[in-house]
Formats: sequence, structure tokens, C-alpha cells
Amino acid sequence: MSGNGRLRVGIEGGAGFIGGELLRLLLGHPKVEVASISSGTYPGRPVFAAHPNLRGRTDLRFSPALRYEALDCLFLAGGPGEAMSSVPSILARAGARLRLVDLSGDFRLMDSGLYPKWYGREHASPGLLHSFAYGLPELNRPAIRRSRRIANPGCFATAMALALGPLAKGRVSGSVSVTAVTGSSGSGAVPSSVTHHPTRHSNMRAYKPLSHQHVPEVDQLLRKLAGGKAPAISMVPLSGPFSRGIYAVCQAEVSKTWTAKAVKALFQTAYKDCRFIRLVDEPPSLNAVNGSNHCDIYATALEGRLCVISALDNLVKGASGQAVQNLNVMMGWREDAGLDFAGCFP
Repeated sequence: MSGNGRLRVGIEGGAGFIGGELLRLLLGHPKVEVASISSGTYPGRPVFAAHPNLRGRTDLRFSPALRYEALDCLFLAGGPGEAMSSVPSILARAGARLRLVDLSGDFRLMDSGLYPKWYGREHASPGLLHSFAYGLPELNRPAIRRSRRIANPGCFATAMALALGPLAKGRVSGSVSVTAVTGSSGSGAVPSSVTHHPTRHSNMRAYKPLSHQHVPEVDQLLRKLAGGKAPAISMVPLSGPFSRGIYAVCQAEVSKTWTAKAVKALFQTAYKDCRFIRLVDEPPSLNAVNGSNHCDIYATALEGRLCVISALDNLVKGASGQAVQNLNVMMGWREDAGLDFAGCFP
């Protein structure tokens, strides 16, 4: 803890969109002091060099490396494969007391054998996988409270899991088809030929159909919630011509006993104590959630067909906001500390 009683946190890999959003949120957190932030691209430069919205909000500069032993909590916001390689040495320097929140996909899957298929690499630290709790508070809060290490979910995974978790709890099985559209910020700060604005503007395209790496973490969670067999997911992600947000449409064939009223009651029960879930009476709007940590969910059924639609900000509830929410749960603080604000509209 710092001299003023605040938790000293650091951000590793803070120059990207997720790192910038995480810094923005933590700077307003009443119980946190951002002690340091690192970047290999901007060492020594002020954080507003990468995040111009933070000009005048902080005097922090990017460090080439962090002093882990001086931190109480570390947020890992680097690229895929970095955390799984660096965490053992980080723990060797800082000790087991250091809390970790990993925002990459490096510790989400408990089965190390799945990483070559879904992430294209062998896991560098398989012995650490089971020390990380899956960080979706609405569906895994008790495990997060007990843990000092959190694997923050993927953005698509958050949208799908929040839409399908109550169904798994309600023992709905079978196949679920998911079509999910994401904004360009989900592709990171460095543009490619398919994420550069001129090629994405007024355009739509599918990518990684049936093979997106966020699917197995949702499968893993749904099986846990169902206590066995859970809905099988077929997902087609789409690149949308906008900056922020994820809009996920999930459809399944179910028993005709599942009426719209019954489905609505299932979701109301599942999320009755969840500060950031808003159950809406009509299909949600991205403009109503972007910039916030909320997820808006619409669920209905008709004559054996079920539809659940979720909308969230991929950088906030889908990444950095959820990371802060996980810290709050770990620490026993109010879950909305530093996150108690609405999004921007329109």
C-alpha cells in the first residue's frame, strides 16, 4: 500500500487501447494509486503521447520496465504470449503476495493442451494455469474473491458468456449459433490491411468463422455452470465499421415450454444482484453501453426458438472495465468502485 493507504498498481504494456482505457479508469479509482506504467514503444515519454485524452490528467511517463516488488497489483496488458512467459519471473521477483490481472488470453484456458489449437503456441507456464480464476464476476464471483490471480475474459467471450450463462444454469443444452459484430478498436492500436479505416469504413466482413479463440473459454465456463453438458457454440465474428462495441446475437432451438416470460424470469434470477447487467425489453443499442461497464441483454423465445442479444463496450466491460471490476471483487471493495458512471449517448 502507498503512504496514503491506496493500493499501488502497475500496468505492463500500457500504450495500447486497452492499456489506455485501463489507465483512464484507474486514475479515477478512489482506492488505487497508479504507481507506474510501461511501454516498449514510448519509454520515457508522457502517457498522453499514446493516449491524448489523458493530457493534463496525470504526470505519469512510460517506463521501459516496472519494479514489481514495489507494487500491490499488476495489470498485464501486453500482447499474446507475453504474460505466460513473463509471469514466473515476475512472481520470483515480487513474491506470491502480488496480485495479477492478466488481460491477454494467456491464462484463460485451464487445459494447456488447448493452446496450440486456439492460440497457435504451446503454453510456457502450464503449471500456473489453475492458479488463475476466470474473471467474469457475474458468473464466477466466489472464485474471484478467493483468488490473487485473475484471467480477464476476452471481449467476445464476455458478450457470449453473459448471454448464455443463464441458459447453462437453466440446463438448456443443444446448439447455439452466435453472430457477433465488433468495433475496430478490438483489433488493437496498430492498423493492418483489414483494420485500417479506409478498408473498414462502410464495410463488413466475417473472420475466423467457427474458429475464434474466445469460444473455448466460454465452453469451459458454460460446462462449469451447467455441471456437465452445456450449449455448444458455433460463432461467426464480424468486423463492424465502427470504433467501439460488441453486438452479439445468439439463437438456439429449445423446447416449446420455454416461453418469452420463462426466459425473462431465468435472466432476472441469474442477474438479480449484478450491478452492471441491464435486462432490457427490446433489442439493445451499442450507443447505450459504449463508454461504460454495462452489458445490456435482451432475451426472448417463440415456438421453440430462443434469442438472446447482448451489447457491451469491448474496451470497458469487454476488457479494462472488467479488469477493474475484478480488482474490486478480489479486494472486497464495492464492485462499482471507479466504474460508477453511465456511457455516452448518442
